Amino acid sequence: MLESQRDKFALPPEISYLDCAYMSPIPLASIEAGKRGTAVKAEPWKMTIDSYYDGVEEARTLAAGTIGATADDVAVIAATSYGLATAAKNVPVPAGSTIILMENEHPSHRYVWYELAEQNGGTVTVVAKPEDGDWTPTLVAAIRDSGLPVAVVAGTLLHWFEGTRVDIEQVAEAVREAGACLVMDGTQWVGAVPFDVREIQPDFLSFATYKFLLGPYRLGFLYASERWHREGKPLEHHAWHRYNGDKPDFYVETVPGYKAGARRFDMGERSDFAVLPVAIESLKLIESLGLPAISERLSFLNDRIWEEALRHELVPAIDPLRVPHISILDMKGRLPEGVGAKLKAENIHVTVRGVKVRVSPHIYNDEKDIPRLFEVLSANALD
Repeated sequence: MLESQRDKFALPPEISYLDCAYMSPIPLASIEAGKRGTAVKAEPWKMTIDSYYDGVEEARTLAAGTIGATADDVAVIAATSYGLATAAKNVPVPAGSTIILMENEHPSHRYVWYELAEQNGGTVTVVAKPEDGDWTPTLVAAIRDSGLPVAVVAGTLLHWFEGTRVDIEQVAEAVREAGACLVMDGTQWVGAVPFDVREIQPDFLSFATYKFLLGPYRLGFLYASERWHREGKPLEHHAWHRYNGDKPDFYVETVPGYKAGARRFDMGERSDFAVLPVAIESLKLIESLGLPAISERLSFLNDRIWEEALRHELVPAIDPLRVPHISILDMKGRLPEGVGAKLKAENIHVTVRGVKVRVSPHIYNDEKDIPRLFEVLSANALD
């Protein structure tokens, strides 16, 4: 099994950082790449037209590899919300149709659908959290039993904070049967679990790099299926995603055609010299380690988390619907106010919301980080 990669990060030994689902640190090599990238603009006279293209294509290819796609399928974008807004600009939502999403979905995967439904005379169907916590049959039933034509389903592999899994294969099958579009947010899992767009066939999959991809803030990628390579309309227009944008006379032709594939959805200033090199270096690390090995490591660490939670009697049982890379511990009445601050005072970092503690390790964590967390949680737990 893959060992801890802590030596590749600037994590002091006293820090137990278990909050990747909030924000990951970036590897040391990525920090250096960012420094070199930032320095490019210090000497702009050394730049060539290739400076605007080479890194972009490398990043595109590496990102595609994390989801079983090809470089032609992937656009370089600013954020998950940018990609979802792009999807919303393209998917058809006729008047009288509905968009289906889970209750308490992440704002980036929620607000845009309400606006689109309102603009087009459609509705939003919010699927309430089921009593048993199993989203899959509830979502599938909502799609198949909808009294309205289903236009879009907002999909994912897990509820972004509940941490409970969604069988996206079953959901995708129901979406296809309904003739709807499947738009996915992958920010909370791309880089942590293997995924293949060829199997699930979403219309769009948007994901940021700052969590499990170990990358920078303000950068993401958008997968677009082949249909949208031909029909898709981008959010913005610039020379970089059109043919001949790399030619000295790029401004002569009035409106050149879009470049091949999903490149038409690329954001402006996509080659950001301070940000893109950071993502490239982080994606190279993930590629070199391999997503299956990373996933196995994260599953191992999360198994230890649940074992410790049970040993300290902080949860009654292991959640059978949990995902392998994030642990959501529902401590109910045992979690005191201010426990998040107490954990930080001990250099232990997780997310605390209400009665739940979200623990999300990555390859930089040692096994010793986990008992440290539970020593503090147990010492402060209410009887």
